[in-house]
Amino acid sequence: MPLSCLKKTTRSHHSGSVIVVVIWAIAICALLVSSLMIFAGRQSMLGYEALDQVRARWAARAGVEETIAVMAYHTLQPEPNDALAINLDMEGVHEGKTEHGTWSILYNDLDGKLWPGPMDEHMKLNVNGDGRGYLAVIFSPLSWGVSPAIEDWIDEDDDPRDLGVEKDYYLSLDSRYEPRNDFLWHIGEMELIAGLEPDDIRGEDWNLNNRLDDNENDGEGSLPDDEPDDRLDGGWSAYLTASSLSDGATVSGLPRLYFPAIITEDLIERTGLDPSQAAAVMNLASNDEFTLESLINTPLGDSDDGGESGTTGVNPLEDWQITALFDETTINKLHQQAVGKLNINTVTRTLLLDMYQGQEDLVENILSMRRNRAEGITSIMDLRELPGMTDDQLVELAQTFTTRSNVYTITSRGRSGPSGAEVEIVTVVDRSTVPVRIIEYREE
Repeated sequence: MPLSCLKKTTRSHHSGSVIVVVIWAIAICALLVSSLMIFAGRQSMLGYEALDQVRARWAARAGVEETIAVMAYHTLQPEPNDALAINLDMEGVHEGKTEHGTWSILYNDLDGKLWPGPMDEHMKLNVNGDGRGYLAVIFSPLSWGVSPAIEDWIDEDDDPRDLGVEKDYYLSLDSRYEPRNDFLWHIGEMELIAGLEPDDIRGEDWNLNNRLDDNENDGEGSLPDDEPDDRLDGGWSAYLTASSLSDGATVSGLPRLYFPAIITEDLIERTGLDPSQAAAVMNLASNDEFTLESLINTPLGDSDDGGESGTTGVNPLEDWQITALFDETTINKLHQQAVGKLNINTVTRTLLLDMYQGQEDLVENILSMRRNRAEGITSIMDLRELPGMTDDQLVELAQTFTTRSNVYTITSRGRSGPSGAEVEIVTVVDRSTVPVRIIEYREE
């Protein structure tokens, strides 16, 4: 073979090898580039999702802050003649939007209704107070077996009641712990009490957010076990709270007067009592057994007319004066706020009927009164207008109910972006002081 032909053949072989190598190099580079593009795309999507998550979080937080601002305003600038003004204003900010997101604040009540705004903790019985007395009525027969255990959990001693359990029992468990021996901090703490299970306390509301979630309305689709009936069964948590507080915010917007430290002139100015009435009330308040509610059926002193008008020369307290005493004064130490009462304007019909079994007429009369007043029931003394109301019955109602609330649970759900990212913030706030105090805060 001629030398020239051999050179051509070798040159062609080398050229073909180079082409194959180049093709393989291009293929590998293309694969690397496409992989990098896919990775970068996924990272970009994750970045957008993370950004949407942050935006949703701050949208939810904006809803919380808007609601807290309304609460603070009404604590400083209350509406004395409108017990529902704060509720209406909080409903007004239950929805809103930020530059990149929206929020909604809703809750489901015991009657199954969905309401705008935060949930009033005073629409529930406080398990740390007299509310425990209704457990046997509302949750019978389960409560019959665990009521002593609940009492033992809260009381200060280590002596078990009949059918109750104390420290020794809890320390004998595989997961050892001790009873609180004080007020419960949270309604979820009841799950630790012997005889009670999470299902009892939470019902379908597994995350205790007072709001019907998709997984709580899908039957057997996912946990928890629930009925797909568009109704939230909150178990015991729908009836009970450990958060409501008494006293706090006043109708005047000024700090509440504490009886052992009250100056007579301040009492007269804040309540409209005349000097002799103020002196008589101060005298009654010096008794260790004194309660503000007792002023409804207790004369201000002995008199020469059979006690009908109290001490000679002292006029009986009028209902508006008793209301002022309820609104502006307290016998509870200011640094030890008392257990909260039920708000008669927000408590549900179901709970009232459960509490006052056999007294359906009383319940319906109360509900009728609050339905027919756009401003709500502004004073417990207004209940005197109900048919057949006696002073003794009014005292009992005043010991159980109030007309204004201090503590609310805000369930704010933020949503942002095309990804539909959602973040829910559940916070319990006490508006009895300014700045408003956050008792509990959690994000989901």
